[in-house]
Amino acid sequence: MACIGAGVSGQDLERDLKKYGVCSGHEPDSSEFSTLGGWVSTRASGMKKNTYGNIEDMLCNMTYVTPTGTYTKTNLWPRVSNGPDMHHIVMGSEGNFGIVTEVVLRVRPIPQVKIYDSLIFNNFEIGIKFMHAVSKTSAWPTSVRLVDNTQF
Repeated sequence: MACIGAGVSGQDLERDLKKYGVCSGHEPDSSEFSTLGGWVSTRASGMKKNTYGNIEDMLCNMTYVTPTGTYTKTNLWPRVSNGPDMHHIVMGSEGNFGIVTEVVLRVRPIPQVKIYDSLIFNNFEIGIKFMHAVSKTSAWPTSVRLVDNTQF
């Protein structure tokens, strides 16, 4: 786990974690412009969610400052059985109730190998069939996208 100030940008976070041989694995399209606190308050998803999950899967704890006080979990039990988990109220609230100031994230070792590749299909429909076939396997890539020439 890593305790991190919520104002750090995505690219700075990954650069700092790399020094310790770990990464967050969270990589939204806006990674170099967005902040960790922003990811939590918008309940962000990243390109590598197949392997690392979305921000709610990585979040262990947070400090949340509101007009009436500060919220943080006092225990890190994995499941709450006595009502809603406050994290799920804060995530996606987009700053309407307060501001995320600190985050404790689950981190992972940096992958030993990274392979980047592309496939070109004759038409979009064949690409859709490919994506469907991949979804039926147990070997999901960390990130996979199907784009047409306009999006590319």
